[in-house]
Amino acid sequence: MKMPQLFRKEISIKPNRIKFNHSNDFLLLGSCFTQNIRKHLSFNGFSNYYPFGTLYNPITIVNNLNKIIDNQRFNTNDIIESNGLFYSWNHSGIYSSKNENDLIDEINLAVSKLNKQISDKTVVIITFGTSYVYEHKTYGIVGNCHKIPSRVFSKRLLNFDEILSSWKKLIPKLNSKNIIFTVSPVRHWSDGAVQNNRSKALLHLLVNELESTFNNVSYFPSYEIMMDELRDYRYYKKDMLHPSDEAVEFIWDKFKNYCFSANSIQTIDLVQDIRKSMAHVPFNPTSKRHMIFLENLLDKIEDVIDKTPNYNWGLEIEEVKKMIAASN
Repeated sequence: MKMPQLFRKEISIKPNRIKFNHSNDFLLLGSCFTQNIRKHLSFNGFSNYYPFGTLYNPITIVNNLNKIIDNQRFNTNDIIESNGLFYSWNHSGIYSSKNENDLIDEINLAVSKLNKQISDKTVVIITFGTSYVYEHKTYGIVGNCHKIPSRVFSKRLLNFDEILSSWKKLIPKLNSKNIIFTVSPVRHWSDGAVQNNRSKALLHLLVNELESTFNNVSYFPSYEIMMDELRDYRYYKKDMLHPSDEAVEFIWDKFKNYCFSANSIQTIDLVQDIRKSMAHVPFNPTSKRHMIFLENLLDKIEDVIDKTPNYNWGLEIEEVKKMIAASN
């Protein structure tokens, strides 16, 4: 029998040499694509940390990891005021405060907690977005410009040796941790089409060098999946740059099989069944049948707790109990 024609090129992904499960914690840093991975981890019952918000360049990311590992303190030199709020040069805009000291305390508390929480079971996932950086005239490379006037920055393409050197110094500090790198499939169109490709090429070369040098480093090809398997523009959002929800779901499914053990994938199926049940809209919320449905749902959550030891199901249990109370 003639096989049906496949109208796309499939990316062949060799499974990661180490499979992870729900007993692992995940520390995530990097571009907005990291945020997409994080949402799926949380949705599927994995413990994860995303301590700095969206960051794009590899220098700010490596500097922030050093802060966590060495428990270094942020100080007033790392803070800038913009439009009546204080921000960190090393964080996204999700960190802000009207009070400078409050912001510094919040940031340092998060770093100190992570320094204590990071363990041999912590998996580090890093998504690089661009090799272009904005360099402040006095502070140096920043992770976010926070709408400060462009005249105080210079934009440049990082030198490959400076990126590689910084990461080669860092990774030995993480020798007991598994590190998964990805390159963001989001094109930085404002840099220019040619410049974006050169920027992404530097990131690919960096990861290749790190993967060849360190045994605890691996690469997941989210960029390649988007550029080839999902190259049709129907898999993009309206800006024609960011992956659509459908595309993110497709890449997550590939990542799931690349990254997780068979038992953990079975647990993901159980968690998704719970999520689907919680989103169910009953025809008659006061019926006996719906009450039984909710009681069974509560049992499912209780059963999955042992399989997701690092995830707190407290909010879900409380929500189902409220639905049960409302049905009586």
